[in-house]
Amino acid sequence: MKKKIFSLSGGILFMLLWTNSLCGFSQNVTLSGKITDNQGEPLAGVTLQLQGTTHGTVTDFDGNYSLPNVPPDATLDVTYVGMHRQIIPVNGRKIIDIILLEDTQSLEEVVVVGYGTQRKVNLTGSVSAVTIDEKISSRSISNVSSGLQGLIPGLQVSQSTSMAGKDGASLMIRGLGTVNNATPLVVVDGMPDVDINRINLADVESISVLKDAASASIYGSRAANGVILITTRTGKGESKTQINFNASMSLERPTRSYEFMADYPRALTLQQYRAASGTLRQNYNFKDGTIDQWMALGMIDPLRYPNTDWFDTFMRDGSLQNYTISATGGGDKSNFYISIGTLNNKGIQINNDYNRYNTRFNYDYEISKNFTVGARFDGNWSDFTYSGYADGITNNDTSDSGGGDMQYAIAGILPYDPVSGRYGGAMAYGEDVQAYNPYAFFNSRKPNQTEQEVNGSMYIDWNLFKGFTAHVDYSLSYNNYFQKRADMPTGAAYNFQTNSDLGRSYVADNVSVSDNNTTSYKTQLNGRLNYRTRIAENHNLNALFVYSEEYWHTRSTGASRNDRLHPTITELNGALTNVISNSGSSASEGLRSYIGRLNYDAYDKYLFEFNFRVDGSSKFAKGSQYGFFPSVALGWRFTEEEFLTPFLSSWLDNGKIRASYGTTGNNSGVGRFEQLETLSVLNYMSDDVVKGFVNTKMINKDLSWEESKVLNMGLDLGFFNNQLTAEVDYYDRLTSGMNRPSEMSLLLTGAYSAPRKNIGNMRNRGVELNLTWRDKIGKVNYSANFNGAYNRTVLEEWNEFLSRGWVFINMPYHYLYTYEDAGMAQTWQDIYNHTPQSLSPGDVIREDLNGDGRIDGKDRKAYPNIQRDRPTTTFGATLTAEWNGFDISALLNGSAGRKDYWVTDFNNTSFADRRYASTWDHWNKPWSLENREADWPRLGTSTDRSDNSYYLYDLSYLRVKNVQLGYRIPSKFLNRLHISNIRLYVSAENLLTLTNYPGLDPEKPRSARDLYPINRSYSVGINLGL
Repeated sequence: MKKKIFSLSGGILFMLLWTNSLCGFSQNVTLSGKITDNQGEPLAGVTLQLQGTTHGTVTDFDGNYSLPNVPPDATLDVTYVGMHRQIIPVNGRKIIDIILLEDTQSLEEVVVVGYGTQRKVNLTGSVSAVTIDEKISSRSISNVSSGLQGLIPGLQVSQSTSMAGKDGASLMIRGLGTVNNATPLVVVDGMPDVDINRINLADVESISVLKDAASASIYGSRAANGVILITTRTGKGESKTQINFNASMSLERPTRSYEFMADYPRALTLQQYRAASGTLRQNYNFKDGTIDQWMALGMIDPLRYPNTDWFDTFMRDGSLQNYTISATGGGDKSNFYISIGTLNNKGIQINNDYNRYNTRFNYDYEISKNFTVGARFDGNWSDFTYSGYADGITNNDTSDSGGGDMQYAIAGILPYDPVSGRYGGAMAYGEDVQAYNPYAFFNSRKPNQTEQEVNGSMYIDWNLFKGFTAHVDYSLSYNNYFQKRADMPTGAAYNFQTNSDLGRSYVADNVSVSDNNTTSYKTQLNGRLNYRTRIAENHNLNALFVYSEEYWHTRSTGASRNDRLHPTITELNGALTNVISNSGSSASEGLRSYIGRLNYDAYDKYLFEFNFRVDGSSKFAKGSQYGFFPSVALGWRFTEEEFLTPFLSSWLDNGKIRASYGTTGNNSGVGRFEQLETLSVLNYMSDDVVKGFVNTKMINKDLSWEESKVLNMGLDLGFFNNQLTAEVDYYDRLTSGMNRPSEMSLLLTGAYSAPRKNIGNMRNRGVELNLTWRDKIGKVNYSANFNGAYNRTVLEEWNEFLSRGWVFINMPYHYLYTYEDAGMAQTWQDIYNHTPQSLSPGDVIREDLNGDGRIDGKDRKAYPNIQRDRPTTTFGATLTAEWNGFDISALLNGSAGRKDYWVTDFNNTSFADRRYASTWDHWNKPWSLENREADWPRLGTSTDRSDNSYYLYDLSYLRVKNVQLGYRIPSKFLNRLHISNIRLYVSAENLLTLTNYPGLDPEKPRSARDLYPINRSYSVGINLGL
């Protein structure tokens, strides 16, 4: 009986267990779906695995997958090289389509550094890298330097003009390191000294900025100001030939400009208002009758009584067209990249045009397993025309008093009469005949500059044995520059009221024709040995040694003649030889270098790097030609430590501490003939005056390199599976031995030039921050980057006596040093309540800070935390988002910590009593009894504008630098046309600027005459791939 019971109960238990197992098995599902990237392209080979098991699969060629026996509560782990890992709960679903987001952090794992590459996680120096994607290369900009603004912490990018052909930005890494040339070294594909603004941005693959000594000291004597490494595109990794075509067209207009009065009677009335402060009415230069007559007849006879809006005569809508076609491809043995590009920039000023043509060819070929050869070639040709002045609208050299300045461009001049073919001049009674006709100047002066540049290099790699590679490369760069100037004579300025010539010619009849030519070339030979090995599995060693020779040669010639046989002749031989001049010169320079680097890492968490470079320069005298520039760096990837994993693994994925110290050099302040004896011709007195040679200067044979010693400490962090990354750097740079003029005995002054000495010291401290967040919400992939930098300079030693001014010891170089104002005097009582300053109501009162009863230099106040030339703080932000083929991006940048005076020729209320071009602000803003809340002092003011805080403005700004919206046409519509992708986009540059500065632009350097604006542009474009 018991056996039956046990048998029955056992059978029941078996049935229950079997039934339960069937029920459990029946709940499992077969999971399927499709995996694509954010552009909708299928991804083959994606790995899908159930967390905690070995059960998984991979996607097929079309991105499809099928995974059987998946529990409803399972979690799917999806991984793919170059994409963000995704952890997805199944939640009982049977179909899950997945879009993988590109892991930029992973793709940038290898960073270009001097003479090679390094894994980013193992970097111990301060290096910032930017990958040039289609969003950056599609921007409506004409050069690479402008495209870097707001992208890299510590890189100050300042654009001072939008003049076609001269709109390249100035670059500075980590503030002012020296009072001499502080621009960084630019290296393109291993070739130093390439002009960054002549490169086609579409050819650039990545840009690395080496900021500290550990990363830059390998470039030795030219790395004190940092190094910018540009790597162009190749076909590596390509399996088939890809053809790309990029095109964009843009419209350009000024963001802001001065509004000159096209109302001559009103401008003459302002002259009367100005004269009223100290001149009897009967002694005014301009009478009421002159003004009334011009007001009445100006409406019916614009030939004789013009009211000219000068900007309408010589300004226009600008445009920028950029086209590039390229092909890239490769295979097991070789790869190539070839491109042709053209850029056409029509400036906003008449006769200002810039055209550039680029070509590039990169090729690599593996001859055998041990030998690889390659070549890099690029060429460019440009044609640049401008209207008379190299600065565009005005001659910014204030020492030029020839009248070629817009402040003298009165509205009462007719630009040009096409009937008589004459250019107008001043016609009003009492007006100065030297008044300026800018149209005559710009229309007749059209200097033309052409420039050709070719850069070529070849290399061979020989892998002698495992880990050991020998490399030899040779580079040649050639440049030819030619300028022709043949201004067209304008004849005398013409008075259309009296039908007579005036005593001024804008371009003289005997104006010269001139040719100037400069050719230069540079050669470079590098021999490199590299050994990489692993010791005992956990220790990696990489040693590098380089021998390098560089040579520069430049030759310049120039010639000019006056008195052309006919105004239309533009060649030298078409002019007489009565007045002739010519010149010629040449110069050479050499640099020999020995370079070494040792990298060591243990257990992938302890990092060490040592660099050195020995440079010998022909610029210096024997005994001082060589300099030694070493650096050392340490790093610790503390997140790899097992004892820290329990505390960090839940929130911190990557953490690295790094520190470096080293020396770099700078010889840019030393001329090629600085340390050579030079002679000049001088008259000697004997029985007769004879010419002979004399020495012109004294030589300091101990003159040598400027040295920069840099301490850098950094922290790299990655949170939430590296969705949030942070990089923080602190640096302290001391530049010692700045190349400065010395002093000598008064008995020798005038006979010799004093030798230069290494005598000035400047310290440079700052912090940098770079934050990046990447994420996905539904089908929207988005990212946000913020970078910022703070820098402060201190001048520690100087070579000359320093009086009160904006240069002083233990203060920032060009700090703010200003008179404080007490506001505008409204009454005579306001004036009596302050120190006597010969003022009247409507003038600005200056404070007597020291209370000694007089206003002098002792009353100026120093602000050590504010700089005048450049900001202390710069920042940038990049925002991107993508959804269903649409993409949008925005770039913002800004700065703070800079103040300067808005004192120009065009906001002067104490202007000249004749030939002054007033703006509408002169009519609306000066103080008067009826306008006591005015922004400007009274007309004819006695206010001293020099270093007066009333004219001081904060130049901080926030700019919407670029906004771009694009749409990628789905591939299903393109496959039949054999087109791989089409992206259409619209873009805008300099869309909005928020600032309190009333001048042209807060980014521009201070200038009393500069009128050339920063442009805003709107563009449309296409990226097409075949």
